[in-house]
Amino acid sequence: MSRLKSLRTVARASMLAGLLAGAMGAQASAVNGRSIEALITSGALPDTPAARVDPNTAASPFSGVVSINIVSAAGSFICSGALVDQYHVVSAGHCVDDDGLGHVIDLKKPGNSVRVIFNASSVVGDPGRAVIAANRVDINPGYQGFGNCPAGVPGFCVNDDVAVIQLSAPAPAAAKTYKLYGSAVGEGTVFTMVGYGTSGDGWNGYTVSPAFRVKRSGKNVYDFTETDDEAHFAAGSAREVWYADFDGTAPDGTVIDTFCDPSVLGVARCGVSLGNAIESNIGGGDSGGPSFVLVGDEYQLVANNTFGFSMGISPRGGFGDGMGGILLDPYRSWIRSTVPEPDSLALLAFGLAGLAVARRRRK
Repeated sequence: MSRLKSLRTVARASMLAGLLAGAMGAQASAVNGRSIEALITSGALPDTPAARVDPNTAASPFSGVVSINIVSAAGSFICSGALVDQYHVVSAGHCVDDDGLGHVIDLKKPGNSVRVIFNASSVVGDPGRAVIAANRVDINPGYQGFGNCPAGVPGFCVNDDVAVIQLSAPAPAAAKTYKLYGSAVGEGTVFTMVGYGTSGDGWNGYTVSPAFRVKRSGKNVYDFTETDDEAHFAAGSAREVWYADFDGTAPDGTVIDTFCDPSVLGVARCGVSLGNAIESNIGGGDSGGPSFVLVGDEYQLVANNTFGFSMGISPRGGFGDGMGGILLDPYRSWIRSTVPEPDSLALLAFGLAGLAVARRRRK
């Protein structure tokens, strides 16, 4: 089934009641007259949003998952991201898109800023709670604004929504860094999603606001893929976008598995529910946050989380809604070209130190 057919079918079923592309209303767009805002939601009682909260300690496997505050003329927004070395965070392009057309925020413009908030400690004043300004931001060159497709490609495109944020100072030593997962993944893979966004539960939808110091985690099963928009979504092209649905059981006992309904995607995509205490949705502010796969006892970065959409079955954010993001394997070479290898950073620091010594000697 083509990508265009699948997304259009999802759009019809959901009435596009909010493709949540995560910066809590940043750079809003519209499709078919419906607002598109460019989330982690728990299952249902006895599960609650509070049960998903990370303890914010150095021992947490998610101590390197950060919140991000983006400030520009458009307002002040929250996103999430993952530390990949002591100076770089991988997030979403739309979080740092200044005009909705893929143009990165100008950090030299007065009033503009991108600040990265670490939560490797819950103790006020601890270095693990550092707030570090960015001094450079890069958006993948294929990203042209949330929903915008390459020239000649019809429809609504969410591909290429990846950004790298460079810190002006090293991250706290207590914050973990994450490797990129070593290869591509396929449908049926369990993703662990982490972020600072809007929360709630499967029955009531979104009820809890995002917060820079409160991160949550949950899991879902990657159900289906969309391929490369620049290749007109050819079947053999790079697998760039992942999708999942929020499975659960309604109060009346009805089992909700949206993608299992052929009228939604044109074919039944029946995923395995991870159960009420594990299965999760994402929410506004989770954009750019990581999806991990567990390799042994190590969480490795496999994707980011960038959008969600209401299917109209439950309150917005509840059971039946869909979500997704960007699979990072096709962007591996771009990320590596944007993030210097650790040895390169070490050599740069050594070189600068040597230059300073030489200058002092000349004096």
